[in-house]
Amino acid sequence: MHRDALDLTAAGAKATPHFPPIVVNRAARRPGSRLRVVLLNAAGGARFRELLACLQRKPLEGADVILLCEVNSGLRRSPGRDIAEELGEALGMSCAYVREFGFSRQGKENETYMGNAILSSAPFADVAAIAMHNPRPPRVLPRRDRGVTRVGRPTGLITRVKFGPAEISVGVAHLHSRCTPAERARQMADYMESFPTAGRVIFGGDLNTTTTELSDRASMVATVWQMITNPNRFRAPQAYEPLFDHLREHGLEIDGVNVANRPTFTFSGLIPRSMRPKLDWLAVRGLWPIAGTAAVVTPRSPILKRRISDHDFVTVDLEL
Repeated sequence: MHRDALDLTAAGAKATPHFPPIVVNRAARRPGSRLRVVLLNAAGGARFRELLACLQRKPLEGADVILLCEVNSGLRRSPGRDIAEELGEALGMSCAYVREFGFSRQGKENETYMGNAILSSAPFADVAAIAMHNPRPPRVLPRRDRGVTRVGRPTGLITRVKFGPAEISVGVAHLHSRCTPAERARQMADYMESFPTAGRVIFGGDLNTTTTELSDRASMVATVWQMITNPNRFRAPQAYEPLFDHLREHGLEIDGVNVANRPTFTFSGLIPRSMRPKLDWLAVRGLWPIAGTAAVVTPRSPILKRRISDHDFVTVDLEL
């Protein structure tokens, strides 16, 4: 899910973030010989307690870097009013959060916000918000978005963290779910313009690699037909999504840190696993995954057996 405002940036002008990053640093945890990285589109994060419980169980417990997309703040009826900050407090981790969009109804001031976050077991040296291309809103809006006023634009985060003597750049981004693959590639190009050209890097996000456009009913019908006739493209979208070219150009690798051909998104339990898409990705440079640690983990409460997000956790351990 991605709710966008209109792109008001003049043609050719460099986009600027609508909101500044919010940073809460805490004391560093003693580093080990490996780094555990976890990624999730939290679907807002309103089920805060269940989300926290998932992060405190194997194989996610003890994560050193947690990358979160679509985390809300300003929620009045949520157990976690500012989801990322409260997760950081509960886990004893530093937190960097950037609001992408503010939402309100009937002309009121912004009531809730949606954004991206990085949690780290070591404090941040610096944090930068990176604004990206803002594709046009879909021609058919979900019912929940009708009558909602929104401000902002797609915005990722980049930061530097020292895990013991090792300095690593860490980034997160959330790309558009309804636009064409070419526009997602443009978003990635915008983000990568500010990415460090050398050194060790961890990057991840909900890249929404649907391989198609989902802006109107006709494109949705065409996508359903593709799901039936060529389902493999949704679990291995690299050939259909040029955004991966920008990752390669910057020396980032996805092999070994992601489970190949394993979907990460379940919009309905009635859809066979073979037809579900792989939307969530990790990428690294100058770091190596530990064999057998890459995993896709269902975000489910062990008691209620209910999902807390329509996305799955993605995780891997890296040699430090």
